Amino acid sequence: MNEEFEPHPDYIKGFNEGYILIKHMPELSDKLPASMGNSERGQGFQAGKNQYILEREKQLPSWLKSDRLSSLDKEDQERGKDKNDLDKE
Repeated sequence: MNEEFEPHPDYIKGFNEGYILIKHMPELSDKLPASMGNSERGQGFQAGKNQYILEREKQLPSWLKSDRLSSLDKEDQERGKDKNDLDKE
């Protein structure tokens, strides 16, 4: 049960490239995965991009996080329901 998984060297290379590229050149990092296909390096590239995005979201204050925006939308919808209920009375 204590098996360690060693990723393919191309996956690691792609992961590092994706992480660094999205950090410094995000517009270019959006165009490259299409040219890499579904190779080990391409999968690593996508995983590196995703990892950077996750780390970046963790550093944001709660009011800037995307899930905060969706909860605000829900609050607005609930307020709208309350207003409609008051209008009927």
